[in-house]
Amino acid sequence: MKPVFKTAFKKEADYGTKHGVEIYRRSLVILLKCAQKELYPTLKLQVGQSIMHGYFFESAGRAPLPAGIVKNLEKRMRQIVKSDAEFKVTKVFREKAIGMFKNEERYDKVAAAGWLKKPRIGLVFLRDFFDFMFLDCVASAGILSSFRLMQYRHGFVLQYPGSKISSVPKNADRQEKLFSVYEETKNWNAILGIHHVPDLNSAIDSGEISTLIKIQEAFHEKKIARIADGITEKHPGNNFVFIAGPSSSGKTTFVKRLAIQLRANGLMPEMIHLDDYFLPRDKTPLTPEGEPDFESIRAMDLDLFRCNMKSCLAGEAVELPDFDFKTGQRRTSGRLIKKVPETVFLVEGIHGLNTQLTDCPGCSGQVRIFVSALTQLCIDHSSRIFTSDSRLMRRIVRDSMFRSHKAGDTLKMFPKVRSGEEKYVFPFQERANIFFNSSIIYEQAVLKPMIEKLLKDIEPDGSGKYYEACRLLNYLEFFLPLAPDEVPQTSILREFIGDSGFSY
Repeated sequence: MKPVFKTAFKKEADYGTKHGVEIYRRSLVILLKCAQKELYPTLKLQVGQSIMHGYFFESAGRAPLPAGIVKNLEKRMRQIVKSDAEFKVTKVFREKAIGMFKNEERYDKVAAAGWLKKPRIGLVFLRDFFDFMFLDCVASAGILSSFRLMQYRHGFVLQYPGSKISSVPKNADRQEKLFSVYEETKNWNAILGIHHVPDLNSAIDSGEISTLIKIQEAFHEKKIARIADGITEKHPGNNFVFIAGPSSSGKTTFVKRLAIQLRANGLMPEMIHLDDYFLPRDKTPLTPEGEPDFESIRAMDLDLFRCNMKSCLAGEAVELPDFDFKTGQRRTSGRLIKKVPETVFLVEGIHGLNTQLTDCPGCSGQVRIFVSALTQLCIDHSSRIFTSDSRLMRRIVRDSMFRSHKAGDTLKMFPKVRSGEEKYVFPFQERANIFFNSSIIYEQAVLKPMIEKLLKDIEPDGSGKYYEACRLLNYLEFFLPLAPDEVPQTSILREFIGDSGFSY
């Protein structure tokens, strides 16, 4: 099957691009919901975490789904694909759209549409099913032949193709640790009473958000404190804590907050940032296209890291390096560390769980932590916010405020970052002993007024960044804005919006 396909907007999309992948996956969700409406119209399926090369779905009441339902849904989806049913797009007045959703008792959609300010709403139709049109979808169902429904826990996973449109990964890692974090966050959201974006908007509108912010931050603090207690109980058997996670996951703030909790337990944490072990820029490995591959672990001086750690464990004083990103060179930092009985080394960076790093001599006693912003807040039952989008929005704001980067430059560069994460970061996440979800349920509302003006300045140039800007703006339309005044100075969000109580 060719990776280039037609879209409902009479354009071409390439599955080899981020744009094409998003269109294909969103269209698969619409296909699934269409099949569900035709077979089980009273079943309320809701989308959840991205897991096992797909999206997890469960019933709204979280009751276990019989295997027969999953098999029947896949069979009906393939029948619709075989019929090559057309995806039709249109715009209707907001009041009419709300009425249409009410007629079908789809009150999650009614609530979401009720907060929109624009007079007309885009809708996409597949047979008798319709949903919000966030930007584009495939022109017809015939292209959507590459998928699989796999029974998992009390629901199932809608698996999509990997790097090639014709292949759906087989025997996917079940990612039990990642799923446990999903369940934990669902429980947090239930305590907050926020299940979808309209619930968040109601809390902002009523003023209740002030209390919910404090509770959300308390969840994070309690979790970090428990992690610190676990590390302390195993000390001195575990001298190393390796912390990894993708770009803009909040690793740095997490480590600083963990260090405070460890000090409260009587330990002496020493923070080691893997970014300081970058090779000089002229020695950075290249991608097949001949560009510097900063995401690869080969861009790190592993020999220097191993040498430093060996000396630390031997009780020697070690001066840590400091990488100057402006010059692309390492320089002396003047920072000496020396192991004492209370020392615990906190090693933080995107490659923190890579076996080439964690298997260094003497580092056998270790705790491994994976930090990521696993978005759990969906707009409604079928419209999820990509996990990577939360990190992308954080990065756009941070790059603009602190690195003088335009939003378009960040959007253009982010696919390379994501590609590096898929190769060098996510394959090691299940090695973690502990997962920490750094997402904050109210963060999109805070980021919205900061990011909208940056995205609206982007003009089409054929690079794909204009499409990405429009897509993010369409999602953000469903959120009420929230001033950052009540975001605590120790919040992970402060790492990206400024006025943090920590220095970076």
